[in-house]
Amino acid sequence: MLPRSDQAGSLRDQIRAEIRRSRAARPIERQRADDRLRDARVISLVSQLLDDPGPAGVVACYLSRPGEPGTLDLVAALADDYRVLAPKLGRRDDGCPRQPPREPEWAWFCGMNELVDGVFGIPDPAGPGLGAEALEQADVVIAAALCAGADGSRMGTGGGWFDRALPHRRAVVPVIVLLNDDEIRTVPTEPHDQPVDWLVTPTRTIRTAIAAGRSPY
Repeated sequence: MLPRSDQAGSLRDQIRAEIRRSRAARPIERQRADDRLRDARVISLVSQLLDDPGPAGVVACYLSRPGEPGTLDLVAALADDYRVLAPKLGRRDDGCPRQPPREPEWAWFCGMNELVDGVFGIPDPAGPGLGAEALEQADVVIAAALCAGADGSRMGTGGGWFDRALPHRRAVVPVIVLLNDDEIRTVPTEPHDQPVDWLVTPTRTIRTAIAAGRSPY
């Protein structure tokens, strides 16, 4: 029998493989329609959470790669009302794959024309890196995920980037993850896993048990 931690790791790997297959099989027309519905929900939720902070409001948001719940249109829309921080993973200058840096790095989103090709097909802001501490400026964080549960558990792609990044935010700052409707599920967690506060799908906006226990939002 596998040790408990190995059992959890094996289950997480199975879930990751299942969701990746499901995302890869999703027709592009369905993806685009889901993105539009999800974007509207996220914009509404961010407005509620920030309570009209004006141009000083800061939203940190991942830049999506193909197959993920899309954020490029969302980020452009958010930038009309807020300042937006985006992960800076480093440009792939020679065209060869490389691992994103372990230390989280952020940069200001300055428009779609200022994005360059980054690692693993993830768009990268061209501006200067601001370090991991830049996340302290964010009033809301929108994090990538493969799945998450109503209990606040989240599972990413396995690299741990957001689990290392999120501790740099202020303690009261809510974390939103974007999912497809079939990706809401409670997952086994590990000590380093960072919980999340809100799940947004094309049809649902869910406040997790973690958020309910934190208040004031």
